[in-house]
Amino acid sequence: MTHTEIEAFFAICRHKSISGAAADLYITQSSLSTRLKTLEDALGCPLLIRGKGKRDITLTAQGQAFYDLALQYRDILQKMSSVGRSTLSEKLRVSAINSVGNYLLPPVLDRFIEKYPHIPLTVQDMEAENACISIIRGQTDMAFSTAKVQNDQIVATPFLNDPFTLICSADAPYSDNVTIEQLSVWDEVYIKWSADYEFWHQSAFGSHYMPQISLELMGQIELFVSKTGKWALVPRSIAARVCRDGSVRQCTPAFSVPDRSIYILRHRDNTDTPTIKLFMDTAHEVFEEIGQPGLLL
Repeated sequence: MTHTEIEAFFAICRHKSISGAAADLYITQSSLSTRLKTLEDALGCPLLIRGKGKRDITLTAQGQAFYDLALQYRDILQKMSSVGRSTLSEKLRVSAINSVGNYLLPPVLDRFIEKYPHIPLTVQDMEAENACISIIRGQTDMAFSTAKVQNDQIVATPFLNDPFTLICSADAPYSDNVTIEQLSVWDEVYIKWSADYEFWHQSAFGSHYMPQISLELMGQIELFVSKTGKWALVPRSIAARVCRDGSVRQCTPAFSVPDRSIYILRHRDNTDTPTIKLFMDTAHEVFEEIGQPGLLL
């Protein structure tokens, strides 16, 4: 059994449903069911009662016994992690999703290294689920994510609201104030910025919408958007960097796109260490200088 499987079990106990637990962990219900089955197979017994017509999931006798032991396991793990935090408090380990790490944080990281050369800095690239596991294990101090993860160990603090704008190739036939009707859907370079953004996109363009290019590697945005006629919806923090050399230009969308919200994920027992405070002060300083809008914290 693994820590991930145990945390999946805790989530199901907390929500008393597969759907609620899957939403909390930002994974699919089938993935969560697979983790539970793997755990039950390793233990050789069922942990949950899933009766037909029953709305809530309940524990079997073995499930209750395992739950009590898992609480002890979590307590021991937290104590072990706190040892690492107390002895290594003068280092900082920052995790970020790819787009934030590549486009938003670099000037902050650069300034932090310049101001505090004596503090060892580790920068990690992680999605929300892996970042939370790493924080719980004491391997990451803070993580930047678009997923607002809140549970009994992780606290999410609003960090930044980043408005969207539209970028396109320099020769794209779009006016400075472009409407949805003017956009060629085939020419979009699509990026799934967050679950909220994906929901908005499906509402605005239709659930069966299929662009020619969908990206997961943020470093390739400029390469593909600069192609003839291409366009993309991106946060302003990214547009400012992509439009620097003239091959890509920026337009104002004449339609409403919800801002991209970025959160800081931290352990509930480790939210305000001296090094985290120094990093956040540096972020405020840098963003104020460059005019980055939407800083919340």
